[in-house]
Amino acid sequence: MLKHSLSIQLPASNPLAYFFLGFIAMAGLAYINFLPGVVNALAGGIGFNEAEAGQIVALNGYGSLLGCIVSIFMVRCFHWQPVMLVFLTLLALVDIGTIWVDDYTIMLGWRFLAGLLGGLCVGIGFSVLARLNNPDRAFGTLLFIQFSIGSIVMYGLPALEELLNAHAVFYVMAGFIFISLVLIPFLPALPLSSQSISQSMPLAKLFGKPVLLLLAIVLYLTAASAIYAYVGLIGLGASLTSENISTYIAITGMLGLLGAMIPVISGKRVSRIYMVVTGIAMSILAAILLNFSHFTSLYVVAMSLLFFSWPAVQSYLFAVTAEMDNSGRLSTIAAVVSFVGLATGPLLASSLLNDGSFAVMLYTCAMIFLLSFLLLFKPVKAQAKAQDSAFSSQP
Repeated sequence: MLKHSLSIQLPASNPLAYFFLGFIAMAGLAYINFLPGVVNALAGGIGFNEAEAGQIVALNGYGSLLGCIVSIFMVRCFHWQPVMLVFLTLLALVDIGTIWVDDYTIMLGWRFLAGLLGGLCVGIGFSVLARLNNPDRAFGTLLFIQFSIGSIVMYGLPALEELLNAHAVFYVMAGFIFISLVLIPFLPALPLSSQSISQSMPLAKLFGKPVLLLLAIVLYLTAASAIYAYVGLIGLGASLTSENISTYIAITGMLGLLGAMIPVISGKRVSRIYMVVTGIAMSILAAILLNFSHFTSLYVVAMSLLFFSWPAVQSYLFAVTAEMDNSGRLSTIAAVVSFVGLATGPLLASSLLNDGSFAVMLYTCAMIFLLSFLLLFKPVKAQAKAQDSAFSSQP
């Protein structure tokens, strides 16, 4: 009786469980949500140049890739909550410690370590999200939180930097981790059942539709993160002020909330293929329009299209991986390849810059979006048919 009265864990079907777990999964690599602010801080008050800033966040991303790879082999061996507590605590210490690092080489290694810890947290978080009853809603909630946080931080970051210093963005990262540490005790254990383990997709069977889907995810996120990392500098190159740019990014980022809410609201009632096709078409148009950022209205429209489509496309693709493998391991692998894309994007963008011109980078990203669509069409269409069949058979 006493044990029951002291229990604070939410049931797995509770909407707060979706929200809390989405927040924790976001916090491991929170910087991705306000990547332009991180790049601007590194290339501004912290003292690195534009190319070095892109390389630092790229190494952070590759560290997260390694962390996610390791987590693939951990998710079926350990209870997620105590492991997550340890990794999040270490990550908070590394983020706070970043403020004392001013050497470029040391910063590369330090942020790689932060990425490693964050990747472990996110990989574990994705595997747990995949075990919830509704994967569309679970990953839609995750993307809703990500874009909410991105808009809020981008809007408030200039004031925080003025109040604190150029390292304010790293204080923000640590703050999200401390909140996550408070939320973990409220979440259910969600242990893996023996049936889920037995039905887990063997790694040898990833070839075919799963590998096409994973390649599509990595390509889409490579192009999206390449644009996102430099969208602030694109605005500066178009003679916009940094204050206006932060405001535009924050306001248009709010549209990402609407994009993330589509899978949350629709659940499994709307065929994913139509949503994914529309979302990628909008992403391609956004990359093209950013070449005309000297027209402020087109700059804002381009960001609106990208920020609206990105969370919807990403959450639908993650939901497909969750349904392919009930154990959540394929979702963890999807997290791995997603961070390949998120890490490669800024590095690709930095290599395509040409004397302050972003045209080559932007048109390359448009082509990558198109290639992503060609790869994902077959697996998403097949999964959509199975989804429609299952939904129509319900009484």
